[in-house]
Amino acid sequence: MKTYQKLDRFPLGSIHATGFLRDQMIRGKDGICGHLHELEPGMIADPFINKSYVPAWSDGNQSGWGAEISGNYWAGYIQFAYTLNDADMISVATDWVNTMLKKQKPDGYLGTYYEEDANILDDYNGWGTACAMRGLIAFYEATGRRDVLDAVQRCMLWFCDNWSGDNKTCYGGPFLIEPMVFTYYYTGDDRLRTFAEEYLLFLSKHDIFKISHKAMLTERFRYNSCHSAGLGTTVRLPALVYSVTGNEEYLRATAKRIDQIYEKTVQLSGSPACTMEYAAPIGAIAETEYCSYAFYNAMYSYMSFITGDVKYGDLMEQMFYNGAQGARKKDEKAIAYMNSPNQIYATETSSHSWHDYQVYAPCYPTSCCPVNAVAVLPEFVRGMLLHDAEDNVYVMAYGPCTLRHGDTALTLDTLYPFRNSVSVKIECEKRFTLNLKIPAWSRGYTVAINGEPIDVSATNGFVSFLHTWKHGDTVTITFDAAVETVVVDDSNNAGKHPIAIRYGALLFAYHIPEKWIPIKGNPMTPLPDGWSWYNVEPDFDEADVPDPHEQLGLRREQITWNVALDEHLSAEDFTIEELPESGYVWEHPLIRLHTHCYRAPYMCPPYPTKTYETNDAYQYVTDRLPLILEPYGCTNLRITYFPKAELK
Repeated sequence: MKTYQKLDRFPLGSIHATGFLRDQMIRGKDGICGHLHELEPGMIADPFINKSYVPAWSDGNQSGWGAEISGNYWAGYIQFAYTLNDADMISVATDWVNTMLKKQKPDGYLGTYYEEDANILDDYNGWGTACAMRGLIAFYEATGRRDVLDAVQRCMLWFCDNWSGDNKTCYGGPFLIEPMVFTYYYTGDDRLRTFAEEYLLFLSKHDIFKISHKAMLTERFRYNSCHSAGLGTTVRLPALVYSVTGNEEYLRATAKRIDQIYEKTVQLSGSPACTMEYAAPIGAIAETEYCSYAFYNAMYSYMSFITGDVKYGDLMEQMFYNGAQGARKKDEKAIAYMNSPNQIYATETSSHSWHDYQVYAPCYPTSCCPVNAVAVLPEFVRGMLLHDAEDNVYVMAYGPCTLRHGDTALTLDTLYPFRNSVSVKIECEKRFTLNLKIPAWSRGYTVAINGEPIDVSATNGFVSFLHTWKHGDTVTITFDAAVETVVVDDSNNAGKHPIAIRYGALLFAYHIPEKWIPIKGNPMTPLPDGWSWYNVEPDFDEADVPDPHEQLGLRREQITWNVALDEHLSAEDFTIEELPESGYVWEHPLIRLHTHCYRAPYMCPPYPTKTYETNDAYQYVTDRLPLILEPYGCTNLRITYFPKAELK
């Protein structure tokens, strides 16, 4: 069996989060990541175990919709359990897997469509089953249990038999390609590879949503052609098929469409924009569905190991350290289904998409976003470190973690992205090449081995060190960052070209103080004590509202966020403040930027209940004021895209 990817992932459980990433995982275990199956058993715990559907949902896709949500939860939960290396969570995951296997039909089927008259060709049968198979494959990767792999293989062969020819679908069903490919990796069963490639060819003839590899190669990116989060699953499929066929046309298709998506619809926070969940242009109030963070993170991670290209590691960092954190409650007990770069309110009435989609909640009547939030952190951690066939190690994304695999052991000790220095501590006696990514934003770098500076040039985005390493050897790399003032290209949206501020891997925002107001909300199952839905509103009592707001005759709440920036700001206009560790990093920022802004009294309407686009690209301004910016991921309410000050 031959595969064509440049690099490979380490088995699940080989890489563990440390430092602030582990802190977040511990909060997640006590939050939605560890408890969603208890909060909404009918929607999340039961579909595969009891073959049940949610009666409140409409007829037609009850089994499959539950399969999607339940399958994605357990796929994330299993990865979370082994990345945290938590015995309790591993036990729960093992029980789910063992029960799943007992429910497999004699013909191999292992989904949720068990009714007598079940439509086995329903699109959601393929989509939902594929979601759960990802979980079983992850469990096999962590444990090596052959019975689990055998069960997945039998299920995949059931689809090969029953979805042959034109018995395929063109929306969610194509996601079957992913578990087909990964099962082929481990079994070499050529029927799976053949089915996956046949599915790509089927899509080329039935391409309603412009997701075939032919469309990716020949057509420009079209807004509203496909579900925005769904693009994160469908776009990676041709590259996965390339990895088992060597057909470079498939790889080019995925790479080209990722570039198009990034140019047209990905915010500076790494968040794919959408309108009513469908792909939309970049914009200050354009929303992002939280599912996107899980799906795109997996897409970038897969492209990292398939291509070995460092840019996909940069994309992982951009999205994970910015957008994905900015829509999570910092105790990990709620997320926002929808969020945006400029967000003054996150309430039941603030979304421009659907009612209550910006409210923070642990679960919604359709909880696809909370369950996918479970996978974001473990999939990012696993994608940080890769290896090649010679056991050389590639650091594709930075953050605190450890690697233990075979005779290779090392630790990344860092506060990255809040600091721009990373130390790699070798904890084995072995000769191998350590390859460290140079982020695209870095203007330069310095390297030291055991404290001794060395000169080393980058090749293909990596600096590489071939050594016979000794236990205790340390490689430290420090990146040179500068504050960037970025003009946001919202040409296909409001066309205001606002200003945003970046430093290193972080996007910065004006943090509007938040007031968390518990509400009953609309959960399908009543929430127990300690859990709630929340309206998040500006906390004006905590806001630093400078004078002279009274003489302007404006309400205090209008003043708080009504600021504009000089479009000619340069790096010299900023002061970087590095703060000592004083608690959880997403609650207590380790870095702030200081600059100046101008009061823009007419930027927002006086009585807002949601965030609106500014009326003018250049805002009438009055006073020059100090401005403090925090990392985007430390905020839940914020202004990130600033209008330009009219200074003539």
